[in-house]
Amino acid sequence: MRRILAISLLIFSVLASATVASMLQTWSVKNTMTVVEAAIFDTGRPSNPYPSISGVHEGEIKPNKTIEVSKLYTYPCAGTGGHTEYAAFYYSNGTLIAEAHWNGYKDDWHNITFKPFVLLPGETYNYTIRTGSYPQIHHNRTLTVPDGEITCTKFIDVNGKVYYDWIPAIRLR
Repeated sequence: MRRILAISLLIFSVLASATVASMLQTWSVKNTMTVVEAAIFDTGRPSNPYPSISGVHEGEIKPNKTIEVSKLYTYPCAGTGGHTEYAAFYYSNGTLIAEAHWNGYKDDWHNITFKPFVLLPGETYNYTIRTGSYPQIHHNRTLTVPDGEITCTKFIDVNGKVYYDWIPAIRLR
């Protein structure tokens, strides 16, 4: 009798373990999460961000992947309050997609926040970015980065001087 009971308990234990393992496996398969990192457009920091001055940047951006934009971060020059005061993005036909205004030196002041919008790969968009203080600058007419390409069509500094090779160091996310 003890043998039958021991064998029955062993069989029950094996079956229960197999059932629990099967349940856990089913749960892990059904409840697997895939973490996808959101695509960004990042010019990165230039090797030499100077000279720098505030002003209005106009240009084009052509991402090579879908970018869901809700924030624009401006890389400031060291020890400064470099930031973006205003930014707008347009379709190539001039239609406004989104614009955002800076909220001053409070909270997350290096970022400005947009109502979310999408930039599609291979499309060309226009931008206007008005910077304040001393943002980092890429001194190139065109800058190719892993996320696509950004071009300066015109930069007018606060003194009215015009440049054609000043791209603000920014990150869109």
